[in-house]
Amino acid sequence: MRKDRYLGMAPGDLDGKPYARFWNPEMGPMQEQVRRALMHGVEASELGFPTAEVDQLLEPGYLALENGFTRLSNGQVFVAVLTNMPGVTADMIDWWFGWHYMESQRYKLWHPRAHVSNRAEKMIGDDPDLSDREKYLRNPNYVTEYVGNGLLEITITFSEASEWLDASRFETAGVGTAICGEVRYRNSPLVVGRILHLIRDTSDGCEMRSRFWLGKLEVRGGPAAAVITKLAASRFVAKRAFGIAQGRDMVVHCAAEMNHLSSFLPELHAEYHRSD
Repeated sequence: MRKDRYLGMAPGDLDGKPYARFWNPEMGPMQEQVRRALMHGVEASELGFPTAEVDQLLEPGYLALENGFTRLSNGQVFVAVLTNMPGVTADMIDWWFGWHYMESQRYKLWHPRAHVSNRAEKMIGDDPDLSDREKYLRNPNYVTEYVGNGLLEITITFSEASEWLDASRFETAGVGTAICGEVRYRNSPLVVGRILHLIRDTSDGCEMRSRFWLGKLEVRGGPAAAVITKLAASRFVAKRAFGIAQGRDMVVHCAAEMNHLSSFLPELHAEYHRSD
């Protein structure tokens, strides 16, 4: 690993940072619903669903698999994580995704045991003339992080929620925002995963219903993209692109980082919005 990319904080990393007091390397335990799910191990394939059926998340109540992982019939690894976030609002989540990439120290607040570095193609997270969503939509994030014991260098590009879901149903469904992204390995044309964090209002804040689809590779751009995608997206390739154990690692990673985020985000957001 390069000298400027490392876990944790080095001496001086937080000097003069207004958010320094929010650095807490002691992460709390995972929420109970996630711990129970991990004891189940791999779930039945039928409990997951492909991205084409994502609007079922807008129905009232909960789905059969809100926490856990499985392999879909198309070969993809499917991951679900539900995080209760008391005191957190959808606006805070949008603000966080437009703010954290400006410095790796900010990114490390999120998951002190796994996050190494982050930056965006356009470093506009502190521009007061942009909305929070304008700061992260269509603005690729170049992420270095551990998932399990594997160090990943990936690019995450976020798109409008309306490209994934029927956004006209959000108000009725109590959905405040949805973070939707495609994942590539760094410097690769291959889309290797899709991420959705659906934020639904609750009586004491919100809940984040996260879904990951890993595998079923796609190629973006170029005249041969369709042909290559057809070959790369086969079930055979998808099963070899992501092992099922990586599904468990992703459950643990997501549950840990989102639970930790909820522990400090309301106060951090208030610190940056005192004039409001």
